[in-house]
Amino acid sequence: MVGLFAVGFDSHFQRDRFREMCQTLRVLNAVRHYEIGIPLSIQQYKVLTAPVLIARLINAFQHLLALRISEYISLSQETVVMHWACAKITAASTVQDGPLLELLLEKLKACKGIAYAAVAAHADRKSRRKLATMLLEYEPRSSEQVPLLASMGEEDRALVKATESGDTDLVYLVIFHIWHRKPSLEFFSMIQAKSLARDLFITYARNYDREFLKDFYLSAGQLQELAALLWRESWEHTKSPLAQKGSPLQGPRLKLIDQAHRLFAETKEHAFESKAAEEHAKLLRLQHELEASTKQAIFVDSSVSDTIRTCIVLGNHRAAQKIRAEFKVSEKRWYWLKVFALATIRDWDALDKFSKEKKPPIGYKPFVEACIEAEDNNEALKYIGKLADPHERAEAYARIGMAKEAAEAASQAKDGELLGRLKLTFGQNTAATALFDTLRDRLSLQGGS
Repeated sequence: MVGLFAVGFDSHFQRDRFREMCQTLRVLNAVRHYEIGIPLSIQQYKVLTAPVLIARLINAFQHLLALRISEYISLSQETVVMHWACAKITAASTVQDGPLLELLLEKLKACKGIAYAAVAAHADRKSRRKLATMLLEYEPRSSEQVPLLASMGEEDRALVKATESGDTDLVYLVIFHIWHRKPSLEFFSMIQAKSLARDLFITYARNYDREFLKDFYLSAGQLQELAALLWRESWEHTKSPLAQKGSPLQGPRLKLIDQAHRLFAETKEHAFESKAAEEHAKLLRLQHELEASTKQAIFVDSSVSDTIRTCIVLGNHRAAQKIRAEFKVSEKRWYWLKVFALATIRDWDALDKFSKEKKPPIGYKPFVEACIEAEDNNEALKYIGKLADPHERAEAYARIGMAKEAAEAASQAKDGELLGRLKLTFGQNTAATALFDTLRDRLSLQGGS
């Protein structure tokens, strides 16, 4: 008491050291008690350190003293409480799960940040799985809760907790755990009702295990999804040696497309997809036949239009007509394809004959454009004169550089704006621009637009 009284009058006295020494002496006196039996000197205590002393106390099951010392010297009480909880579970083998849980929670809740998962893991090791599951309900960290639930065989609960957390890594962890440990049908039924888990599984399986994904769609009755998967797979399928030789009727791509067609046909809602798959298979067969007959691998995977155009370019008009009939290509589309195909190979006689078979349903403008694209203005002239619209004639003449004829056609159209545009087209030609200006002025005097 005298020393404590003197402290108040000595301004140079180190109060913190005095307080620490008092705490140390009280701790040493507590563990020196005959019921504890750990006599230590101050030097031994400093070398041993307080955390190690606490660890020795809890290993000796002196949890109450360890807890009081931890609180007194401001150490974390979590280690003491967790050790006590684990020891309690071990010792209370005859106590029912409910009462034992209440007893444990009374102490565990008093310690913030306690690792309920660690205590639950100990309970599971002591064959108290139900108690472990009940304890995990209080574990706030999904990263600790979910893996332990999965390892305990509580896969369904683990999947629920993982999806509730929104952590896709945890969801995948549980998915793979169940995938490798459960029969396929049981696995499918577990993820089917959980949208996040189902979508993540589909995303993974679509890239890495399509055969298993097909089994999933089949078991879930999702025939349309299975059909779409088969169809996508057909596009990615490499050509087999049989297909390259022109005999693909039993080839893997066609089998996949035929399967997709049959699955789509199961419901009326997917009639469009069913028809599209059927026509895709039909087109592939025709294209393989063409490649076999021409010995040129240029048809497969091209569109109907490109296939017709290629046939005409190669001079195989019978095949082009067959494809037109098979896929019910409209007359206008047929004319467009044939006109540009004939112009591509510069078969002007055939183009001229084709234009005279009957009045073209697409008019003569496509004939003009095809000839100009083929850079044959003389051929284009044959059809420009047949254009009924003076605007089209004027623009066509301008495209092949015939200023006078373009001006006359524009004058017939009585379109001042058209004359102005054509003038800009011939901006470098002084005589042509003067002609357009004259006609435009004349049209203005007449009251034209």
